[in-house]
Amino acid sequence: MYSVGAVLRRRRNASLEAHKPFLRKNSFDFSAGDAGLCRSFDHDGPVSLPSVAPATPFPKFVAFFRRHPVLFLLCLSPGIPEYLSGSSSFEGIVAYLPVFLLFLALNLGLYGPGVLLIREALVRWRKSWAAVLALGAGYGILEEGTGLTTLFNPKASVVGGLGSYGHYLGVNWVWVIGVLQIHVVLSIGLPILLLGLALPETRGRPLLTNGQVGVALAIFVVDIAVLAAIEHYYPVGGLLEVLGVLVALGLAYLAYRLPANLLDPTSEGPRYGPPLCFLLGLVWYPIIVLVPGIGEHTPLGAPAVGVLEIAISGALFFAVRRGVGRSHNEAQLVMLALGALAPIFLFGLIAQILIPIVLVADVLFVMFFYSLWRRYSGSRGTPASAVPAGAG
Repeated sequence: MYSVGAVLRRRRNASLEAHKPFLRKNSFDFSAGDAGLCRSFDHDGPVSLPSVAPATPFPKFVAFFRRHPVLFLLCLSPGIPEYLSGSSSFEGIVAYLPVFLLFLALNLGLYGPGVLLIREALVRWRKSWAAVLALGAGYGILEEGTGLTTLFNPKASVVGGLGSYGHYLGVNWVWVIGVLQIHVVLSIGLPILLLGLALPETRGRPLLTNGQVGVALAIFVVDIAVLAAIEHYYPVGGLLEVLGVLVALGLAYLAYRLPANLLDPTSEGPRYGPPLCFLLGLVWYPIIVLVPGIGEHTPLGAPAVGVLEIAISGALFFAVRRGVGRSHNEAQLVMLALGALAPIFLFGLIAQILIPIVLVADVLFVMFFYSLWRRYSGSRGTPASAVPAGAG
């Protein structure tokens, strides 16, 4: 079975000035209503924002991160997949500070460039939900395959029984299905979504200049190379690692070629209320834990269990797509994200309950979602105001 702690072990101003000509020529909406995914301003009109924007209960935090949106995104990833989940323990701050800082640097060099580069691609290519799936899966393959080799090593401690159940042609196929979903959602999708909800003025705006994109890419490549050289889990040999890189590049090209609005929500406004969106988010992680975890102890073969997990996860995705809507949906998105993160939060809290410093992260988590809910819970059904895409 999957364990959250085991699954993922591992300036505004200058940027906007550099991109003003680009933004004037190509205005588009990086809308919270599209899960932080961009759509053409020319075709879809102005950014849809609540006509009444309630004040945040934590204005000083918001003001700081408005000046440093990249820093905010770096707090979310690796913050969510590593530190909120308990995968990287806060205990090292007190007990092994140099080791903690080393792993913090490795995590920032891995997750940070990954989520920044994917967000830049979504904005500059004007892509949406389908591209997040492709790019997030490509990121997961590079981290878990080329870097950490958990996709291939049947004896990796993080893989557990799924190393033998579903291992074929050198690949842990059942493990692949679950861990790539985790990276798509926790490492990439939710951080981008939450950035758009917390700092709506960043929607549709590149956060990096071309030079900074190059630096982020270089950091990411070096970090992956360091992890591969360490061979933390398994010396798989060069062939599978190279194939992993090729598949990731193929997924990036696919994301570039996909239609911009492919797999976008089907309705303009939400069909579901926030409570149902919370429940849809809440069942996602238990599904990818329980289906393979129970399946490996039944007569069902690994191919059947893998297909079942894909089918259930796909049905859940299309249920969200059908009901969340493309606009006037901020409250639904807040609750969807909260539902998806609630099991992660609980696992991380239980895993680190004896480490007092973890309570700081837990309190910040609660404050963050409280702030989002206060801000958007009254915006359901509120007519949108015509705010130009470049307006702050």
